[in-house]
Amino acid sequence: MKNLAIAVSAAVMTLASVGAHANTGFDKLDMNGDGYISIEEAKADEGLLAQFNELDADQDGQLSQAEFDNYEG
Repeated sequence: MKNLAIAVSAAVMTLASVGAHANTGFDKLDMNGDGYISIEEAKADEGLLAQFNELDADQDGQLSQAEFDNYEG
């Protein structure tokens, strides 16, 4: 019974953290869910589009979560 309580607690905490992350600005802009924001997806946010090239530190044409975290929009 103790193991079940621990497993349920862990599952609830995992779902809570996933739920909190799912509503971030990054996830809303990452429309295809591939883990990156493309230039096409960035067009949904005018400020992000204006800063896109500056934020794209590795110049691969897409923003990772880490690169997006530098966005001041």
